[in-house]
Amino acid sequence: MIHNLKLSNGPNSVELTYDGLGLRVEGSFDVEQKSSRRTLSDLTIVPIAKVNVLSLVFDNSTHLLRIHALIPRQHALPDSPLDLCIFRCSVEQSKAAETQAFCSAVMAHIYEGITAGRRLKVLVNPFSGQGHAKKIFKEKVSPVFESAQCNIDYQETEYQGHAIEIAKELDVDAYDAIVTVSGDGIIHEIINGFSQRPDARTALKKVPLGVIPGGTGNALSICMLGEKLGFDPIHTARQVVKGKNMAFDLCSVTYDDHRYMSFLSHNYGITSYADLATESMRWMGDTRTIVGLLQQIFTGASYQMEAAVQIVETSKDKIKSSFPSEVQVPATGSGPIQDTIPDLSQPVPDDWTVIKGDVSFFLTSKTPWLARGMLSHPCAEPNDGLLDLFLVRSNHSLFSKLDLFGKVETGHQIDSDAVEYYKVKAFRLTPIAKPGKKVYVAIDGEHAPAKTFQVEVHPGLGSVLSLYPNYANARTWRPSGVTAARQSSSFKSKLSAMHNKLRSTCAYILSLIRNYFRNIFRRTAAR
Repeated sequence: MIHNLKLSNGPNSVELTYDGLGLRVEGSFDVEQKSSRRTLSDLTIVPIAKVNVLSLVFDNSTHLLRIHALIPRQHALPDSPLDLCIFRCSVEQSKAAETQAFCSAVMAHIYEGITAGRRLKVLVNPFSGQGHAKKIFKEKVSPVFESAQCNIDYQETEYQGHAIEIAKELDVDAYDAIVTVSGDGIIHEIINGFSQRPDARTALKKVPLGVIPGGTGNALSICMLGEKLGFDPIHTARQVVKGKNMAFDLCSVTYDDHRYMSFLSHNYGITSYADLATESMRWMGDTRTIVGLLQQIFTGASYQMEAAVQIVETSKDKIKSSFPSEVQVPATGSGPIQDTIPDLSQPVPDDWTVIKGDVSFFLTSKTPWLARGMLSHPCAEPNDGLLDLFLVRSNHSLFSKLDLFGKVETGHQIDSDAVEYYKVKAFRLTPIAKPGKKVYVAIDGEHAPAKTFQVEVHPGLGSVLSLYPNYANARTWRPSGVTAARQSSSFKSKLSAMHNKLRSTCAYILSLIRNYFRNIFRRTAAR
């Protein structure tokens, strides 16, 4: 398929060629650049990729053709920053009909299978993260949406729980997506607002989420586009414009007195402490989680619990060798979301596995990353109908736990003998507080009551706009050897291995400290 258009722009000629993969722009165009000052030849040295073409608009009254596109700053790098550019060209009256036909044909193809000019309900949390969400939307995101001819209904959340109320009352026929410019907290609220409606399943599928990072953690955004692009407002705005609906699993969380939905993680032990006991350090960004983990590991903290787990797969080798899987469990049914596991007042089935005693980590997640630099569940998938359980009991040494910490950035802590890694459908957990010690339960990164609760996966209930059919770990992470080679048991080998672990872990910790103080100096200089 080739579409070609040749025009005269004053004394100069221009030519546009679209081949189904990209749009080549040749000739003398006037260019408006939103965030850079590059030459026309640099902007158009290669065709503009299909995914980066936002709109072609011909105004018959002014005879002006406008092309809105995102241009990589470094054409050879797939994760290059993008600049929004608007190419303009005058069109002679004799070419008006041909120009309109060209624009219509190209627009139909670049939005094939997706909705052009999406109607977006945009929720901005002005208090999210370090308070930059409004600026991010105004300066970075809104121009992309406008260039893609989106219809924007903008609203700021005013208090905790506001997004729940908005989602409960939203006219699901009036919007093509609900966009969050925030951290993961507003996403959690929208999911729960939809889930409380009589038409919960319909609302969750009919109005997909669009995710723009505006918080400190932004775990869902990282999982979709990776640790770099998941924090990029222009790349994530492009995903909202050009993404397709990707189903993702949700989980019901049930206590004796209330029930709600989650989409990220369920933490007990060291990780819940790192989430919740470091609230006063939010100014550090996602580094605060690492600091909390280190503090707990060095103090040898452990947490007592009793859990019953519906395990589907126990073999790490099988889990790794089948990743990424082709399995996508579809959502079924309509109306309210109903649990299928026994009520909390009833005993769990006999085939559930009981786990008792002290643990360091009990962490289930539907997402591979919990935060930047924490690929805790490298085999987690969006819609396999299962949770990934990361379990470390307390009887392992400080060096073993530090080794896990040094590897969590790459996801290869899963290979450690200290780690039990399971695929599960549901679990019930009872935290047990030791005398004089406070325990924490974190669900989706937020405080939850430290008492008995249970979690069940509900396949494919949620929907999010994505450029890919899976999370970024399916594209970037590969397991190490499925069956590890037998290690030498000699004292010298063990000593060498311990030395390497300490060296790599210390290097990782020092890099975090350097970044921490670098951020402080930057803020001081900015003042």
